[in-house]
Amino acid sequence: MTTLPRPFVPGAPPVLPNASRVGLIVFMAVATTLFSLLLLAYVMRMREPDWQPIPHPAQLWWNTGALVLASIAMQRARQMTLHRAAWLVSGGVLAAVFVIGQLAAWRMLSAAGQTVTVNPSNSFLYLLTGLHGLHVLGGLVAWAVTIAYLQRSDPFRTQRAIVLCAIYWHFLLAVWLVLLAAMWWITPEFVAAICGPLYGAAP
Repeated sequence: MTTLPRPFVPGAPPVLPNASRVGLIVFMAVATTLFSLLLLAYVMRMREPDWQPIPHPAQLWWNTGALVLASIAMQRARQMTLHRAAWLVSGGVLAAVFVIGQLAAWRMLSAAGQTVTVNPSNSFLYLLTGLHGLHVLGGLVAWAVTIAYLQRSDPFRTQRAIVLCAIYWHFLLAVWLVLLAAMWWITPEFVAAICGPLYGAAP
């Protein structure tokens, strides 16, 4: 029996190629592993006697709000056809606002004397936020490509790219919330209470 090709249905959402999803999933898995290892090093470094509480600039809360709104905008662009371009542009602009806000937070910390060399906790703050910011910048490159597809009126590639952007934006938000929770609420006492003898005391 001969299998007929799938007919083209105008307006039907395109099927996302497995290769695109797999590639994104593999990348997110690698990034998750990297951040997990850094958080493990962060927790273990707390055991040393020179550790001080990590700075908590209020600017990071505003930045978090921008990233939440960016994720929502990307999801709306993924689900809607009406005003899709507006939602897509909004998602990218809000992500860029997040990055700018992170740089502003760094500047505020530096002006307050909270530089990388002051304390190991500061080093982790700059490292974790900086690495996450690089991942956001990478997402903005993909977002720019998606905007280019939209301007060329290529519905299949546009829909595929928007779906991937939305998934990645949700991933960026999830990673950031985990990092924020770790930097704000994980203390040596908290880890010792959870892990008990496994955590132990600093040598």
